[in-house]
Amino acid sequence: MTARSFDYSKWDNIELSDDESDLHPNIDKESWFRMKHRSRLEREAREDVEIKEMKKQNEQDAARIKVVKARLARRNDGEDAEYEDYDALQGELTELELRIQSKQKKIDQIMEKRSWNIDNICHVKEEKTFVNSANISSLKAEDFEPTGVTEAVLAQKETSTEPSSTSTPSNDTLPTPPSNTNTTATNTTATKATTATTTTTAKTTPPTPPTTSSSSSSTTATTTTTQAQLPLNPKKSPKQAALSYNDYVLTHEQLLERYSEISSIEETKEFLVRHCDILLHEHSQSYILLSCLEDEMNGKHKRMKLVCRQSQILSHITELAQSMKRDPRDVIIPFFIRIQEPEHFQGFTNAVDDFVDRIKKRAVEKRREMDMERRREAVGDNVPLGPGGLNPLEVLEQLPESMRNAFDSQDIGALHRAVAEMKPSEARKWMKMCVDSGLWVPSNSNEFDDNDDPNEDENVC
Repeated sequence: MTARSFDYSKWDNIELSDDESDLHPNIDKESWFRMKHRSRLEREAREDVEIKEMKKQNEQDAARIKVVKARLARRNDGEDAEYEDYDALQGELTELELRIQSKQKKIDQIMEKRSWNIDNICHVKEEKTFVNSANISSLKAEDFEPTGVTEAVLAQKETSTEPSSTSTPSNDTLPTPPSNTNTTATNTTATKATTATTTTTAKTTPPTPPTTSSSSSSTTATTTTTQAQLPLNPKKSPKQAALSYNDYVLTHEQLLERYSEISSIEETKEFLVRHCDILLHEHSQSYILLSCLEDEMNGKHKRMKLVCRQSQILSHITELAQSMKRDPRDVIIPFFIRIQEPEHFQGFTNAVDDFVDRIKKRAVEKRREMDMERRREAVGDNVPLGPGGLNPLEVLEQLPESMRNAFDSQDIGALHRAVAEMKPSEARKWMKMCVDSGLWVPSNSNEFDDNDDPNEDENVC
């Protein structure tokens, strides 16, 4: 039998406080473990005191040995002192050495009998502490400076066009924002990414992302497409703010689109953890918010609902971070743990449904605004006034929604129903404005005059 290359016998005597081998069935287990642990600590404390005392005595004896050896060395050097008893010094030296050996042997026996336990079975050989750098990227829109991506793309496109078309970017150079002459939004993603052109800077501003779910309604009401008039960052000029947003979106558009199309909550969490610096940025939240509206206006209702959920995840993480006074990147995991609870998940689902409803309403309003702008562009600035001197487009914008929809669809029956649902005085007021603007030509020109009977039949048209 070959000899062992390593002696493992020192691991045979390991004392475990939670060892149940000597536990009596009538003794409480936890109490027994605590008693064994306390007994070991007290025994080792007594032994440590004894060892410390013996080491102290050995140090004193070692110091005395040095003195005795120095005095004995004088005789060896030929210095014969008159009163030195060298035999006594030699005997004292021998006695001191034997005493030190005896105490050291006793110390070794105590340490050898001491069993291995959690406190002495290992020790820290080397310890280091690494502190990561505090260079954390900001998630604020005002802190993102333009990188020049948009201007570089525009310059490259302009150099490839004819001189006659370089003054104004054409539709072939960069995707343009949704035109007000269309009834639906176009270029859902590229449109939002390229609004900062030299010709549209004056009326194009980067959207302000919602910071909380409660403020999403107000943000949705004002955030329409990239041509919406939104509050600008006071620290930047309109052009700088637009370039900042467009540069950010052009740089990270593919990643933002990938995030918008993730259907699994678990995959969303993993994707957010990997790309939190990008997705939790205010520009990213603005982009995804605009995607919700444009998907709805383009008829992509199923995708709109998914993007709304992804947008609300970012909004809720931001809101949770504000309530905890932490960085949004620190609360990604806590947020997803929180929505695993049925109560919080139901609340999150309700918030997503409310957000979807607001997007649908805003899409209808935006489509109507685009139709109005289309009419204005079609007739130009010289809009003929009606018989009463009112502008028909201005009156059409002021009409109640039911009457406005009836005029848009040119449905007389719908107009009758809309008027019938109003009070006679209110119906007469609106119809009088329609007559004065030329939107409605009555059979009797005085039918809606103010001096008519206020109790006249409700079906005034």
